[in-house]
Amino acid sequence: MEDAEELLAAVVAWARQDERITALVQTGSHGRGDRIDRYSDLDLEIITPRWRELFADQSWLDRFGAVLLNVSFEDEDEDRPWPAPLLVVFTGGRKIDVTIAGEERLTDMIEHGLDELYQRGFRVHWDRTGLAAKLPAPTGETPKPTVPDLDEFTTVTEEFFFEATQVPIYLNRGELWVAKFRDNTMKEYLLQMLEWYGATDPERPRYTWYIGHHMDEWLPDEHWRRVHETFGRFDADDARRALDATVDLFADVGAEVAARLGFPWRDDLVDSVRRLLAEYRSHR
Repeated sequence: MEDAEELLAAVVAWARQDERITALVQTGSHGRGDRIDRYSDLDLEIITPRWRELFADQSWLDRFGAVLLNVSFEDEDEDRPWPAPLLVVFTGGRKIDVTIAGEERLTDMIEHGLDELYQRGFRVHWDRTGLAAKLPAPTGETPKPTVPDLDEFTTVTEEFFFEATQVPIYLNRGELWVAKFRDNTMKEYLLQMLEWYGATDPERPRYTWYIGHHMDEWLPDEHWRRVHETFGRFDADDARRALDATVDLFADVGAEVAARLGFPWRDDLVDSVRRLLAEYRSHR
């Protein structure tokens, strides 16, 4: 794997000599200076008024090493006129996430305060005009956990249980791939409910990162143990076992989140879904 410091040095050297680059800022684990391991990627922001030019011709990436993959997952963000980050993997396996942004990226935070990403920590590696030096100092605080409103909570609950009613049908049909596909959707809703569980902890609301990162740290030990039971093999019997475990965990966590937020909880819905699962199991 490419050496992270050598790779960073190559990017900094390029930014210094390329007159188009206003600033080079590092965020993520290296920018914060914590949770760094041998696999940690580099999160870099190239600040330039000529961001369109740099995005259109990305041959400058070859200066840093042999590129294996370079992808960008475009998303809709009305507040961000520049493209989604480039996700670049070099042949040795090191990944860098590169945001190419206009100078407004920094001027907005100079005027209105740091966003959540920068607030957690950043390092300025190049500042041609002194613009980055005007950024406020980061506090290092983690983002405040977000909690759902009733509509969002209800939507996640109902869509989870909808998928739960469909998985056993496909298992009975022998459609294992389809059953797994729907189970993956259930896992997305389960993750959301687990995140809300962490965020609504009455003693210490937890920051739950994203897509399940560090879950063993922000979930209680018993819940983390139960998460292990929710994944089954590509086998109908084990998939049914995992489905039951997934439904049970979601129901327990969902009821607790509802109680904490003062939302109604549908015990009748849970009972009806469990009845259907038992009935479908008898059809085998």
